[in-house]
Amino acid sequence: MLNENLGNKFDIVSIFKPNAPLANVIEDLGKLGKGLTKQDHILIVGGPGNSLDRNKKYSIEKDVDFIAKRTTNTNVGLVNLFSRHDRPWMNERVRRVNLRLDRALMGRDTSHIGVIDTASLVRGDYTTHGLHLNSLGKKRLTHLIAGRICGGHVSSVSNIPVITHVRTSPFLA
Repeated sequence: MLNENLGNKFDIVSIFKPNAPLANVIEDLGKLGKGLTKQDHILIVGGPGNSLDRNKKYSIEKDVDFIAKRTTNTNVGLVNLFSRHDRPWMNERVRRVNLRLDRALMGRDTSHIGVIDTASLVRGDYTTHGLHLNSLGKKRLTHLIAGRICGGHVSSVSNIPVITHVRTSPFLA
């Protein structure tokens, strides 16, 4: 999906670590990003949600410090925490961690790290159970990521068309 938004300008490599907290997602950053430059991008999607889910005292600041120290040679896009439609009572904690993430990136040597804000994703972008993104949500997230990489110069994501059926009312003559 990212290739569709970015075209042939980038070679994309994905590494999946299902159900991993952010510390496990980023543990190999130094090694994996060794040959990268400021023309390259590392995108981190997921991890903080699992961290928050498993640890009520989760500290995003520690993870941001770890990322910052190991990626000074390249650009990093860190997707913030998604809303939890499967566990709505967690959304206040999600909001607080996202605010702490924004604050953690201020005043430190983190100018190479940017947050990809997921606040524009709505309930309709999630699957029925409410934890994962559906195909529309994935398209929207991909568009947000591509916008971060290209500085906002990507084609817009098309909305799902609203299909209506027009018929004449029997009460109108």
